[in-house]
Amino acid sequence: MAILVMQVAVSGELVEVLEMPIDDVDGHRMLAAANEDDRVIYPSGQTLEDGEVWIDLIDGDGETLFDHVACFHRADASDALQIHFGLHVDVVKDCLSKSNIALLYAKHRLAAQAYFRTVDRLVDCSLVGSRQSNRRRIGDASVMDLVIELRRRLDGAVTQLALSELPTRVQAAAQQLKDATRIYADAVQRL
Repeated sequence: MAILVMQVAVSGELVEVLEMPIDDVDGHRMLAAANEDDRVIYPSGQTLEDGEVWIDLIDGDGETLFDHVACFHRADASDALQIHFGLHVDVVKDCLSKSNIALLYAKHRLAAQAYFRTVDRLVDCSLVGSRQSNRRRIGDASVMDLVIELRRRLDGAVTQLALSELPTRVQAAAQQLKDATRIYADAVQRL
């Protein structure tokens, strides 16, 4: 089963306002029909305009299932959501209300800040301490010291717990980093 996700652009970010389970075939059909609408915007790297509505079809891991998202200006979104996705007018009205979007944007910002605090903790960068002192500390260390420290932190239970909360691709990247540090340390020890 796929998930139909509707997001609204706010201050250069996309904020999720609706998530709805949907049959894969129906979702593909709906998105294809929406992309044939004359009012659809084809994203090509332009800056997000506040109020734009983006509709995507994803799987359980958050991976996109359709080549093109459907994107509409705020003025066209309500009508398009009703026509192409069969959403009831009251659902659309609630999802796209300014108060709902403001509330969800505030929650989105809090979640993003918490995520980056977690990432900062993974690399032991204190929000209270200066980032310059963290950079200086790393700059003064030898490469081997950094490799040893990376291995220690990546093996730590706290790091593993934090990584388990992050997306699969981040976990895979951490494992690759862990493997690379092991290979580097083994190679240096053989010299």
